[in-house]
Amino acid sequence: MKSLILVVLLSGWTLHPLSGQSQSSLPAFPLAGDWQGDLQIKGVVHHIVLHLNTNAEGKMTALEDFPNENSYGWPAIGGSFDGSHLTLRFAQWKLNSEGTAAYPSVYSYDATVSPSGTELTGVIKDQKESWPLNYNRLTWQIKTPKPAPPTPVDGDWAGFEDWGSSKVRKIFHISNTEDGLRAYLDVPQEQIKGALAHTVSYDAASRGISISFGDTVYSGKMTADGMALDINMVEPLFHYVIHFERLKEKQPVSK
Repeated sequence: MKSLILVVLLSGWTLHPLSGQSQSSLPAFPLAGDWQGDLQIKGVVHHIVLHLNTNAEGKMTALEDFPNENSYGWPAIGGSFDGSHLTLRFAQWKLNSEGTAAYPSVYSYDATVSPSGTELTGVIKDQKESWPLNYNRLTWQIKTPKPAPPTPVDGDWAGFEDWGSSKVRKIFHISNTEDGLRAYLDVPQEQIKGALAHTVSYDAASRGISISFGDTVYSGKMTADGMALDINMVEPLFHYVIHFERLKEKQPVSK
């Protein structure tokens, strides 16, 4: 179950063609950009920032931020857009009351897009309740930052997550930009390619690195020779140690 949900979380989903339009002729995603809204539940207002975009393969992606809760980068597990109606589905891993097991909690968001493309009017609902949630557009497109001089951790890194009965190969692509470091994750066995990390940090003095996707955090250190990353991958009730090695076609940058 954990592996299946992770595949959908990170791989995006295909935009639905408009009537009479082929998939290959789809225009640029008209909802791409940043949106903000306020969700009120039992008198408590939760400010939400929604980031809509497409990945390198043209699949729609969505990330939710909850700034008041200091929680960022929750990815959608699926959805659709037909030109006027948007549906998104999200899942978060939650602990049971005893704190001994984690389970996926799924909720959905259904909204109508205004003719101007500046407002989403909709409802968010889980298995039991529903609440109104409207978004206003902040930006019309997702900024693609320009490259910046490489850091020692820039490059491609590959390692294996060992489940005991099987091993899953993971590849990080890390590069510096004008807005800081970016990291993309590939998991070939699960057909994940180019999943964008929400936050990436690297400290040259300690060689420490941290990469996060929602509630999954990869943290550790680069070896002194710059050729490997010793990483702890942590998420609710799961912890793996992964040794990433630098792919040979990209050599380390001098400190």
